[in-house]
Amino acid sequence: MATLTSSVRADVPAVFADREWNRFMRRSLFDSSADGQASVATTVRSSDAREGTVAFRPAPDQAVTITVELDVPPSGTGEPVSQAQARLDRDLERFRSFVERRCDETHCHG
Repeated sequence: MATLTSSVRADVPAVFADREWNRFMRRSLFDSSADGQASVATTVRSSDAREGTVAFRPAPDQAVTITVELDVPPSGTGEPVSQAQARLDRDLERFRSFVERRCDETHCHG
């Protein structure tokens, strides 16, 4: 089993990022067309990942570091690990753009 890890810093409060991540995941699982969710839907196929975690660590200046770890099967059963890693990196960057845009729209910084 390989573990993919990717992190990104977003200029939003950690609580906001966590709430938007949960909303994003629910919508992408049940209704990918709602609230622009389809434009940031993950490309790492759910069948590729066996288990995973998402962590939101508050950073200075009302920012957050978001870290995703996914356990994926050896490359013999799917795409090469390097390709899955590159997709995870792109997906997390798309989420960063999405959550920062949502923060601007909702004035999450107060």
